[in-house]
Amino acid sequence: MTRIKTLVSALAFVSYGAGVLAQTPMLEEVVVTATKRAESLQDIPITVTAISAATIQEAGIQDISDVAALVPALTVSSNLSPFATALRIRGFGTAQNDPALEPSVAFILDGVYMGSSGLGMSELTDIERIEVLQGPQGTLYGKNSNAGVISVITKSPNLKETEGYVEASLGDYSLQRYVGAVTGPISDSLAYSIAGNWYETDGWMESNTGADLNAAQDWNARGKLLWLPIETLSLQLTVAHVDRDDSCCAADATQTAAVTDQLITQGLPVPKNDAFNYKNNVNVDSNFEMESDAVNVKLDYELDTAVLTSLTAWNDYDYKTSTDAERSELDVLGIIDDKYSGEQYSQEFRLTSDLDGAWQYMAGAFYAYEERTRGGKDEAPIVIGDDIIAVGGAATGLGPIFGSLVQPGDTVFFNNTWKTETYALFGQSTYKITEDWAATLGLRYTTETKDADLYTQPFSTAALFGTGSSLVEIAFAPVDGSFDRDADGFTGLANLTWSVNADTMVFTSISTGSKSGGFNGVAGEGAPREFKDEDTTNYELGIKSQLLDSRLQLNVSAFYTEFSDLQFLAQQPTGVGSFVSNAAEGTSTGVDLNFSAAPWQFLMLSGGLQYLDAEYTDGDLAELNLDVPYAPTWSGNLSATFLLPLADGVTYLRSDYSFMGDHFTNPTYQPDSVEQDKKLLNVRLGWRNDHWDAALWVRNATDEAYALLATAPIAYSGTEAFFLEAPRTYGVTVRYSFF
Repeated sequence: MTRIKTLVSALAFVSYGAGVLAQTPMLEEVVVTATKRAESLQDIPITVTAISAATIQEAGIQDISDVAALVPALTVSSNLSPFATALRIRGFGTAQNDPALEPSVAFILDGVYMGSSGLGMSELTDIERIEVLQGPQGTLYGKNSNAGVISVITKSPNLKETEGYVEASLGDYSLQRYVGAVTGPISDSLAYSIAGNWYETDGWMESNTGADLNAAQDWNARGKLLWLPIETLSLQLTVAHVDRDDSCCAADATQTAAVTDQLITQGLPVPKNDAFNYKNNVNVDSNFEMESDAVNVKLDYELDTAVLTSLTAWNDYDYKTSTDAERSELDVLGIIDDKYSGEQYSQEFRLTSDLDGAWQYMAGAFYAYEERTRGGKDEAPIVIGDDIIAVGGAATGLGPIFGSLVQPGDTVFFNNTWKTETYALFGQSTYKITEDWAATLGLRYTTETKDADLYTQPFSTAALFGTGSSLVEIAFAPVDGSFDRDADGFTGLANLTWSVNADTMVFTSISTGSKSGGFNGVAGEGAPREFKDEDTTNYELGIKSQLLDSRLQLNVSAFYTEFSDLQFLAQQPTGVGSFVSNAAEGTSTGVDLNFSAAPWQFLMLSGGLQYLDAEYTDGDLAELNLDVPYAPTWSGNLSATFLLPLADGVTYLRSDYSFMGDHFTNPTYQPDSVEQDKKLLNVRLGWRNDHWDAALWVRNATDEAYALLATAPIAYSGTEAFFLEAPRTYGVTVRYSFF
């Protein structure tokens, strides 16, 4: 059997059997591909958390947001749309509210870098494993990453036998979720897999002006073909499509008298001004519609002592969003059908040695072209409504004079295009100095060109329009021009490992990373158009151990990370829109602990704890004494699964508890009133055997109300928006597996 066939088979693993319980509890070996080889999690000198297919099923993980509950270092937050999602590791990361901004945490799907984090926020289907790597990553992956990587690996086709499953879930808010997958051989050298997901739910944000908000109707499908024409060559084709139609992402809100008095005047209901009661009446429904397609072709060719890999990928997406900016029934400001699109092509080559001998290496080359757009010259998604003068005049104290700044019907047009072309050479090499000591060096050279054609044109009939003082000009400064920038540089890694014994390994490392700069698509008056690269240096000391006859795995890492020219995403002073600047230097210092344990044949435990001291050390943010958002001093999680044999299967009770200490969820708006902590409890009770798995589940069992983002007050109304996580939900899931 060739190494390629062995690798295809080895990556299909589970944490423990469903039908039989071992008499002597023992943790199964977890195999990951974080280093581009199939290696034991305990043998690689990287801080990485791996979530297996069995855990994904048992914990009910549906998307990347759910992964954060199992990884204390990771936070995931969305606001206006899934494409405004921020992935943060160890406190640092930015939302991609502006398409010009690249993610700090790279999302990688089947080895392919996805330029927008929003592409990772759809339902996960037929997943083999999820790996969360902490710290800069650039010498193993095609795209540089300065804070970490979330790598999702989907299941490969089965060359040996036909197998698959169907799954159905029903729950409150009229939840329906149907998932299915089938795979098997077509011939001795050709196999297929097909997987799909359909998801629908009513909204949990109550509205008296239309359908309840934060509803969803999504589906996705993926097909794969695996061909082994000769023993040393494998070729895998993957084709995927995602379709989303959601009333996302609505926010709860508090209003000032400027809004509530006008509601009374018009005979409209007045809200209770409770930002956490999951109720909000709006005159513009929140909406998110997306279609995306992706194709990738992976080729592995086995040489005598190495494997040559080619990974060719293309993806394309279009989406549009709508939202009520001031979150009321009044006609003040609406964002209607704000359109975006993106297309990306990438080609990666890697040469990876086997694990034999004292010297191992991986060398790669990477090319990517990405284009993103917003709007069109005839597109005016920003629309000022009839109530603007009454509300704005009251909120600012200007009364009718406010009409000289803005008028009903004022609009903003966008026609923005960003193009990025990236070339990189990267690799790393490990040399076993002795039986117990090994050293690794990695280096990456990247050269990148960015071009931006930006057109933002506000239009107003207000008297002060054209002076730069009108409301639409302050919020959306006009621009009509082309911009370009070139950047290149080196990043690298060095680490040293010591195998203390067969069960314990100590490592120390230093690594650097970089995130590209760019050009703001929307920038208010006086805000910078260009922002620079962000650079990272990370120092780490870790220990990985397997103790008590393989009944306990305990991994601990201490880290210190420096961020220079930190790319900072802030709200516009008006409260509408955002812009990027290099506003600070920062550091992230802490200790990360993760464990898995099998203390009893009927009990499995896992969890983590992170101590974090993240701060701005220089720049405007440090002078303002602002806290790093989403960076509590303490965060952690604990998962416990109790197993009990019943009939020809196993009854299981799984609880997943996670917490974040006090923290802010806005980079600049940080009054004590919006500081919060977070506690989340998910519970699942079920029975399974080799074919059936039926479970009752509750998500957010304590009905914790938590705001993913608390926005700064809008200048012309005083509105504060709170983007809430879902309240308590419950349901039942039944799964049948066939083989």
